[in-house]
Amino acid sequence: MLCKTAKSARTLTNKRDIILDAAATLFLKEGYGAASINKLITQIGGSKATVYAYFKNKERLFAAVVEDIVDEVPVFINDVQLEDVDMRDGLIAISERLLEIATSPRHLALARLVIAGADKFPEIGQIYYERAPRHICDVLTAFLKEQTAKDGIKIIRPQELVESFTGMVLHHQLFRQFCLDASPPSSSEIRRLAVRNANMLIAMINTAPAGSRA
Repeated sequence: MLCKTAKSARTLTNKRDIILDAAATLFLKEGYGAASINKLITQIGGSKATVYAYFKNKERLFAAVVEDIVDEVPVFINDVQLEDVDMRDGLIAISERLLEIATSPRHLALARLVIAGADKFPEIGQIYYERAPRHICDVLTAFLKEQTAKDGIKIIRPQELVESFTGMVLHHQLFRQFCLDASPPSSSEIRRLAVRNANMLIAMINTAPAGSRA
């Protein structure tokens, strides 16, 4: 997931889109420092003037690439069907999608880019945070509040609980990918992890003393 689907599957007839698509491939493969406008032109033809007509400089092009890719995250998360499902099934579905996105090679490369450039380009880090982790937490928080309300359960700090849950879902898998360059988990492993994490969160909610639930 978070591969070349949705916007990335667009027919590249617009020059700006052609530049953006080629630049994304270049940045994700080589990183910000090693990528250059000259390398980009070698791939797509044209001239620096053509690139700069759409993007003022390399920094603006980089920001546009990150924004374009990260805009795919809400699309994939919002596509999860949460209507007419119970809490467990909904948590499993969101966890599966979250693991698919976060452990995909494309997203891992993007995350490395953003982390490496966070000091120099803090606004890019903010764009990534707001449209990926923050958006995912907002979707999960709304779902959790809706589901617990059906059962007459009041979660005192639902957003904090969701942040803990997403950490539980992703922490080990992301460190495994970043530090060991491991293969992404298989579909069956993602399913197993999603079921485990959903069961653990529901157990936490059900066993918490009344009035102190998260």
